[in-house]
Amino acid sequence: MFYKKILKTKKTKSERRTFDEFSYSPQFSKNEESIEEGKAKVIYNFNTENNSLSTGYGFRDLQMPESTDDLEDESVVQIRGNEVRCLWKLKWYNSYDDKNNYYLFYFNNEKTVCYDNMFGERNTTLIIPVNYTSTPYAIYCRRYGSDALFLSGKGAGTTIITGTVLDLNSAAPVVISICSHYGKFFAITAEERGKLVYTDETDILGWYTEQTSKLDFSDERGDLNRIISFNDYVYIFRDYGITKLSVYSADDEFTIDHIYLSDGYIFPDTISQTGNEIYFYTEKGLKVFNGTNVKDIELDCISLLQGCDNQSCNGVCFLGKYYLACRGNFDDDEVVGCEEDSFKNNMIIVYDIQSKHTDIIRGVDVKQFLALLTPYKSKLVACFNGANIGKIGELIQNGKAFNDELTGIFKSGIIDFDLPEQKKKITDLIIKSEFDCTVEIKNEESTKKIEIKGKSKIQNIKLNFVGKQFELKIKKIGANANIANLIIKARIAK
Repeated sequence: MFYKKILKTKKTKSERRTFDEFSYSPQFSKNEESIEEGKAKVIYNFNTENNSLSTGYGFRDLQMPESTDDLEDESVVQIRGNEVRCLWKLKWYNSYDDKNNYYLFYFNNEKTVCYDNMFGERNTTLIIPVNYTSTPYAIYCRRYGSDALFLSGKGAGTTIITGTVLDLNSAAPVVISICSHYGKFFAITAEERGKLVYTDETDILGWYTEQTSKLDFSDERGDLNRIISFNDYVYIFRDYGITKLSVYSADDEFTIDHIYLSDGYIFPDTISQTGNEIYFYTEKGLKVFNGTNVKDIELDCISLLQGCDNQSCNGVCFLGKYYLACRGNFDDDEVVGCEEDSFKNNMIIVYDIQSKHTDIIRGVDVKQFLALLTPYKSKLVACFNGANIGKIGELIQNGKAFNDELTGIFKSGIIDFDLPEQKKKITDLIIKSEFDCTVEIKNEESTKKIEIKGKSKIQNIKLNFVGKQFELKIKKIGANANIANLIIKARIAK
């Protein structure tokens, strides 16, 4: 008589991890073991607003219409010179056409102030006849009831540009910030950064030393960098703080309140106003000021900036988002864009003011942002350091820095199915990716790489990969991406 031999096998259970929360900000600052499974440790050069890994931001040569009658037909704005050092803008009301004209100005390596009409024919780059020896400071102001561009710097003194008038004063002091408030004119000069100059003469071209008075700010908040007339007060942004100036009458009656002392340097080129708030970046993080209080904006990606030289950082508010070009340390072996050579800024933080969502652009060295806002068409414009130093670009969603495709990476934290010391077998990778990408699954000893061919349907790839702890990495191939429905399945012994 024969008896059937029964082999005892280990019972297993099936587990899965679903990655469907791409819109959550990556948790750069946390140890991988502490990141909640399904969340990301690293995401850059993807757009994740719609909870998928979509084609990320990028730049192309600035294109603008040549007429307000046809806003869809655009042409590239041609650049004079080999280097764009600074960008400005100016709105001018043309009484002949009874409409506003919008001009883009820039300063180039030829030390020339150039400009073009953004909604007109651009056959020849126009030039302002001034002789600045270095990049001048630029301030937007009102003069004689019109918008004006105020330039101040070495070699040419002060230049005030409106649509119909060009006024010069080569002997005027170099001014870095001005504002008009309650019949007085306030200014910060390059020579005396610790003092606020003010006068009843609201035209700086008519200033004389005997007409001005000064307020001395010699305290731990440091030099004065920016003046803003905001919420019925004058606010002075300084190296390490904000001072509020209350103006009560035409007489020299002021109340001075030091309303904020910062524990880190405030970078002047990151100060940007939108609505009733002012955003700025300090050595200690991103802040928002409402006229009374300064609040921290908690972003894990700010940890990337710690220990980096961010003297060249630049920030601007544009259509509900704050864009910060800065320098960060990703602490990996990836070479993305500008990191192949020396760079000043290598990343951009895109912060949605309403939703608090964050996207990261890596590998673009932006020198300066300019919010070009018009009733016809608005664009976020930029000039660059490094390889793109001679370009003026516009931000779009194309996953490229001009002709260069930007590497996009998603990286998970540790995946251990809540059993860190027990072996598991990864059996399936489920993914929907419309474009080619690579997926890497890493354990303690090796890495398994899967090449994914783009398809419009969900793919189920069978695997046989054993380990205790895993890490998932996705890398897009090419400029475009659309990845969702990402799941890994595993078998675990009971």
